[in-house]
Amino acid sequence: MKTIMPVSFLVALVAAIAAMPTNVYKICAWNVGTLKVEPWRRRTSGAVRHAAESLRAWFSRLWTPQVLATACLILTLLLIAQQTGSAEVLLAIPPLAAPVAEKRAQLLREAEALRSADGSFKDDATRQAFDAKMAEIEAIDKAASSAPAQMPPADDAAVRAAATTLERERITGIQHAVHLAKLEPTVAEEMVKRNLSLDQARAEIFTKLAQKEHAEQPETRSQLAVGEDARDKWLHGAMNWLLVKGGVAELVARATKADVATIDPGEFRGFTLVDLARDTLTRSGRSIRGLNKMRIVSEAFMRRDITQSTSDFATLLENTMHKVLQAAYATQPDTWRRFCATSTVSDFRAHNRYRMGSFGALDALNELGEFKHKVISDAEKATITASTKGNIITVSRQMIINDDMGAFTRLLSMLGRAAGLSVEVDVYALLALNAGLGPTQTDLSPLFDNTARGNVTTGAAISAAALDLDRVAMAKQKDPWGNEYLDLRPAVLVTAVEIEGTARVINAAQYDPDTTGKLQRPNIANGLFRDIVGSPRVTTPRRYLFADPSIAPVLEVAFLEGQTSPVLETKDGWDVDGAEMKVRFDYGVKDVDYRGAITNAGQ
Repeated sequence: MKTIMPVSFLVALVAAIAAMPTNVYKICAWNVGTLKVEPWRRRTSGAVRHAAESLRAWFSRLWTPQVLATACLILTLLLIAQQTGSAEVLLAIPPLAAPVAEKRAQLLREAEALRSADGSFKDDATRQAFDAKMAEIEAIDKAASSAPAQMPPADDAAVRAAATTLERERITGIQHAVHLAKLEPTVAEEMVKRNLSLDQARAEIFTKLAQKEHAEQPETRSQLAVGEDARDKWLHGAMNWLLVKGGVAELVARATKADVATIDPGEFRGFTLVDLARDTLTRSGRSIRGLNKMRIVSEAFMRRDITQSTSDFATLLENTMHKVLQAAYATQPDTWRRFCATSTVSDFRAHNRYRMGSFGALDALNELGEFKHKVISDAEKATITASTKGNIITVSRQMIINDDMGAFTRLLSMLGRAAGLSVEVDVYALLALNAGLGPTQTDLSPLFDNTARGNVTTGAAISAAALDLDRVAMAKQKDPWGNEYLDLRPAVLVTAVEIEGTARVINAAQYDPDTTGKLQRPNIANGLFRDIVGSPRVTTPRRYLFADPSIAPVLEVAFLEGQTSPVLETKDGWDVDGAEMKVRFDYGVKDVDYRGAITNAGQ
């Protein structure tokens, strides 16, 4: 829009009027030198003279040196602008700058992406984000509309064209970057849909490339991870194959509650024990050229590097056998855990178990308002000691050369079951002492003694009524100081397998199964026990009633340093041509109290 000419003309007009002379010369058009003037001429001359004097006086007051300098500067700038063709820059507000238009177009795209095709929003947070972006757009439009009147109207078509060009460049740039990174085209489509800028897309592509490079690193890089170096991987894969080869993979998976498919031998499938021994020597740098099988196996047991105390081959056999031992022990059925308490001891010395009494009810104050002193009696004490049980088996070179992995696993399975059976046998052997009355206590009376302890009821065949009498006897037990009833309740019934079925019927029956005739009577022993244990190691028809072992323990099994399963130790062959494997189990079984148990000899 050109605004130079009107302004220049106006300034020139003002300057001409200001310089206009105030003298009016009387000129006669007809008679030269005459003084005669026409009336209308005289009036006109006076008016013009008066106006000129007024304008000149006004300009003389207004026209200071500063104003004159400013006017000259403006005229100079106008002339320069007219010559360079950029008068619009001086006298008009230009259209929106490109960055502002790009920002407005970006905000509009982001706002449209937040709204679904039908104009709805996914949630309130999405609507609020949409409103915020529209508010920014309105602020930009308001800033543009509040410009002076001489600002030309915005060219919407040009803005849209610029936004379209920028969007096309963004999409093309993202697609090109994804192509160079050798990523899937869907990655570019996803970035475009998310309205990422080109810089943001490039940063995300670099991250994806780094992740891809890390995932495609060769397995040798895993040597930097603790427990995942080449040696550990070799031991793990070879052990899985020995478990599969020995037919105990399912046993180990069941004991560890894992899927048997996770025990995958991989590349070791089909290896013999001699092959594994040969591979051990090759990995350690030992040449096996010219060695026969016996020498290979012997070298494999003895070969080790400076950082190892045992050979890889011996370690492989030890790890495999330990897995089998633990699995066999864990799957060995036992019943002692259901009514015995467990604990830990730190060494093989005798460890004390103290039982405190109670004060009973508080005493009333005497007439003088004095409090009575409570007498604290000595606590009862029981002791428990851990001991070691175990056996040694030998893995000879002949067994390895014969590739008899099944023999190894059978031996270790038997030892694992033997370890689990050891605790079971010891617990029931303790109960069987003194004709089923349990071990002798420090007071020379057995664990179950009606006179000294009141925990033996009159012999009676198992029935609802007899079990109820047993319950009453347990509830009447008192604390070690004899001040208060313990009011214990039986939780586990241990009896012979011959009467286990009858016991379960009585415990589950809604009505008394002993009642004859048509009259049905509620069963007073219904649900008395949470568990019923039938064992062939209990002499018929005796029965034992135990309270919850976590509340009132009677029998306790203590393990050395919390090791509740057997331990396998291996020594390279020296006295024997092969390897010796020792299975040891450190534990102790002892009675620690009598108040949480009742026995009945039955009939």
